[in-house]
Amino acid sequence: MPNPLTIAAIAFDLGNVLIKVDHFRFCQHLAELIEGSAADIYRQVFSPALEHGYDTGQLTSQIFYQKIIDFFQIELPYPRFCHWWNDIFDPLQGMEEMVLHLKTKYPLYLLSNTNPLHFQYVCQKFPLIWHCRRFILSYQVGSRKPEDGIYQALIQETGLPPQRCLFIDDKLPFVEAAQRQGLMAWHFTTPGEFKRRLQEHGLW
Repeated sequence: MPNPLTIAAIAFDLGNVLIKVDHFRFCQHLAELIEGSAADIYRQVFSPALEHGYDTGQLTSQIFYQKIIDFFQIELPYPRFCHWWNDIFDPLQGMEEMVLHLKTKYPLYLLSNTNPLHFQYVCQKFPLIWHCRRFILSYQVGSRKPEDGIYQALIQETGLPPQRCLFIDDKLPFVEAAQRQGLMAWHFTTPGEFKRRLQEHGLW
């Protein structure tokens, strides 16, 4: 059981942990443009063939954009694409207050599967992420969850034994992958449940 003597740092996932994210908003915009299905578009855009390359820094934003418009055979100006691509985030009520409290006790880190357009937008719109000491971003480290490399980048960045870092993610497979790397990792559901668990383990 974790306690204040063993946990020395906390790392957060970004989407649906620190802030809300809804990728279907982007897909709905494209669906209206091509008169197609948002679900089908989601399967295509967020497939390993497209998003993985962008998330791991193999594709630039411009090349990713070009692949999207080529695949769907659409006319979509780059500024409008960027607006649609970024317009998927909202605040998650209660998380900023929790982050402000936790930063007084622990160094905080951000570990995210993300891309340059999304991260630049989030940096401008959601100041709570600046309470994190360091950002471990998939497109910068060339690895994304659940791959080993991104977790190892976090461990190296903290300089701590992995069991002394608590990682929080809303996707259970990513939590399990973190645990395989030796990290203490919890599945995030709601801010209230997260706070209750912190209190239960003496970490609040």
